[in-house]
Amino acid sequence: MYKFIFTFLFASIAWNASADLTDYEFEDWAGASLPTFVAKPNKINAETRLVVVMHGRKRNAEEYRDQWVKASQELNLLVIVPEFSEESFPEVWGFNYGNIKTKNLDPIEQDLHSFMAIEPLANNALKKFKIKSENWGIYGHGAGAHFVHRFVLHYPEASYTLAIAANLGWYLSMSDQEWPFGLTNSNIDDAKLKQAFSKYFLLMLGRADTSTKPNTPYVADHWDIISLQGEHRLARGRNFFKSAVAKSKEVNQFFKWGMVEVPTTKGHSNTEQMVPYAAEMFYARLK
Repeated sequence: MYKFIFTFLFASIAWNASADLTDYEFEDWAGASLPTFVAKPNKINAETRLVVVMHGRKRNAEEYRDQWVKASQELNLLVIVPEFSEESFPEVWGFNYGNIKTKNLDPIEQDLHSFMAIEPLANNALKKFKIKSENWGIYGHGAGAHFVHRFVLHYPEASYTLAIAANLGWYLSMSDQEWPFGLTNSNIDDAKLKQAFSKYFLLMLGRADTSTKPNTPYVADHWDIISLQGEHRLARGRNFFKSAVAKSKEVNQFFKWGMVEVPTTKGHSNTEQMVPYAAEMFYARLK
């Protein structure tokens, strides 16, 4: 493993700068059309696996795709990155929180939840690119990680093989706080929690992600609640995982979640530093 990561990060091994990149519009769901950016391996074959990558709060799907080109080439991963526009999926409510409720906490029709786009998107890509395995994964960093960990909790029936969330700012906690910060009025009951805990989910934390200051107006406005989860992202992630372990025991469910701490150096601006580690996890689990 360490030999691979060293090679991945530091060696100038072959990957073609004119890699097979493309994009298309995904429309096969009830919500808005999603521009989708793709990085293909050199050759799609029986060993190719699909990874859905969720962009961050800048809604910069193409940039996120570009960060996965090396992993796509070297680990035979077909990577697709859908873009959820601010116009169609506004603020944290439309994207991070899955478009489940408006900012006034009015419920949104289930077919329009942004979470509902993911499985049709993945199934479409499996067919579109003739991927022979139905094993697929989903990854998000920052706002995209908010999306992924809530997707895992709200839609554990989805057919993903592995979900990875890296460096999100705060959590849908295992507490009785009101949604979106806790389980009260979340429609996540013990049965859903048991199903979520039975799926493979990996929380990735950057060891240098330790800023104690709000980084957006939304975070500043809710800092009194968010800071209760921990003084910085690293602490909040550790606390969330510990509480999830305890919750899995409470609902009597074997726990398939994991947590890793990555030796990052760039604070929260560590997106590219996290990718090689996440990619290797997908390479191993999606076989």
